[in-house]
Amino acid sequence: MEWSDDYPRRPQGQAAPVLALLLLFLLWSNSFHAIAWLRRSMGAWDLAVARFAPVGAFCLTWCLLNEPGHNLRLLRQEWIRIVALGALIVPGYNLFVNWGQGRVPAGTASLIISTNPLFTYLIALVVRQESHRWRKTAGLILSFTGVYLLLRAQGRAFGPGYGIHALSVLAAPFMWAVATVVGKPVVGREAPLRVTYLSLAVGSSLFLGLAPFDRDLREALGRFSAEDWFALGHLSLMCTVVGFAIWYAALRRLPASSVAAFVLLNPPLTIGFGPLWGTDRPSASVLGFGAWILAGVILSTWKVPDRIARAGSTSLEVLDSVRSSIRK
Repeated sequence: MEWSDDYPRRPQGQAAPVLALLLLFLLWSNSFHAIAWLRRSMGAWDLAVARFAPVGAFCLTWCLLNEPGHNLRLLRQEWIRIVALGALIVPGYNLFVNWGQGRVPAGTASLIISTNPLFTYLIALVVRQESHRWRKTAGLILSFTGVYLLLRAQGRAFGPGYGIHALSVLAAPFMWAVATVVGKPVVGREAPLRVTYLSLAVGSSLFLGLAPFDRDLREALGRFSAEDWFALGHLSLMCTVVGFAIWYAALRRLPASSVAAFVLLNPPLTIGFGPLWGTDRPSASVLGFGAWILAGVILSTWKVPDRIARAGSTSLEVLDSVRSSIRK
C-alpha cells in the first residue's frame, strides 16, 4: 500500500529498522523462488489455499484477541473497502502471481512486480488522488518500455504461451496498486497493521473454509518433501505474517519514502538467490532490461531533496528576472 510520511514514528535510532528491512527483503526476494519451487508439484489454486489458510487462521485470531470491538466496528463501517482490500491482496494478487510463475522465471517476476509504484501512480491519476508530474510519467514510460522489451525477448526464448503467463504476473502489481488506492483513506485513519491483518483475515477466509475439503490439496501435501514444507512455511509464516509485522514496525521509525526505497532490492536479491534454489542463471536480457525497468522506477519514485528543489526554484527565479530585464 501507499504510506504517507505523516505516519507516526518513534524517536529511536535508525540502525535497527534498517537491519530489519534488509532482513525483510531477504525474505521477500525468496518468495518468488518459493512459489516457483512449489508450482512444480501443485497448481496455482492449491498453492494459494495452502499458503493463506494458515494466514487466515492467524489473522482471524489476531483480530479476535486485539481490540475485537474496534475491529468489528471498523469492519462494519468500512466493509466495502476492507472486503475489496482482502479480495485484491489475497486471491487477486496471489492467484495471478502463482499461475504466471508456472512459466515466468522468479527473477523476471520480481522485476515485473517492482512496477507496482507506477501502476499506483497511474491509477491515482485516474481517480484524481494525485496530480500529473512529468518526472513520474517519464519513469512510467521508461519502465513499461523495459518490461515490454524484456517479455518480448523472453517470449522468443520460452516459446508460445509465455506471453499470457507474463501478463498474468503483470496483473498482480495492478491488483496491488488498486488496493493501494482503495485502502488509502482507511490507512490514513487506522493503524496500517490492523487494516492489513483484518483485510488478510477477510481475504483468506475463502481459502480457510475450503482447505479441509480440497482433496487435490491433501494429496499434494501428502507428497511434500522437507524442502516443499520449508518453501510453504517461508511463504505463509515468514513472508506474510512476519513480513508485514517487520514492514509496519519499520514504518513507525523511518520515513515512508525511505522504507519504500528498499523495494528496489527485491529484483537483484531475487536474481542473486537463484542458484540456491536451482534456477537458471539470469540472461543478458534480464540483466539489461532489468536495469532499464528499475531506472524507470527510480526516476518515478525518487524524491528530489528539498535543498535541490530550493536551488532549482531560485535558479528559475533568477532566469525569469533576467528574461524580464531583456524584454525591458
